[in-house]
Amino acid sequence: MAEFFVHNSLNPNKSVKFNITFRYFVISNEKGEHMWTLEIGTTHPDINGDDISAARVHDISASNFNNVIEDALIGLCAQIDWSPLSEDRTPPYVDMAVPIDGTTVSIESGVHIKLKDELPSSGMDLSTAKIILRAGVTDFDITSEVTTDGDPYEYNLYWSPVLRMYRRYEE
Repeated sequence: MAEFFVHNSLNPNKSVKFNITFRYFVISNEKGEHMWTLEIGTTHPDINGDDISAARVHDISASNFNNVIEDALIGLCAQIDWSPLSEDRTPPYVDMAVPIDGTTVSIESGVHIKLKDELPSSGMDLSTAKIILRAGVTDFDITSEVTTDGDPYEYNLYWSPVLRMYRRYEE
């Protein structure tokens, strides 16, 4: 069993302790199947002061391990009263952009933008974001070509144009 603490990004002064247990079982049947079970729980009460039931996951593997833990914690943390919450007063901002506005770069260059949202914060939700390339009089929606990694408090956006025009022919 291991213990760890979680805090809400809008209340950095309150931490809740969780326990995690990872057990290996052999199921009694004709094949004697092997199975891993993950259990995450807390003694912290829910919003109404009642006990929070532990989350148990039976379908766990090395490939889904992190997602299983994250999903279980989301469900458990949703039951906790995290108040008082701080107000998210500052908007996200562009921390870094390459190329820098106004610079000349090689046609082989891509674009990298780092977005940040400082704590206390509810984080950024990029699920409905649109990335528009303004090219003179024409705008292009390149959202599907942009790759994103990071977390709700710091995202890296990368764009490497699919089509690069190396020569221009005049008629």
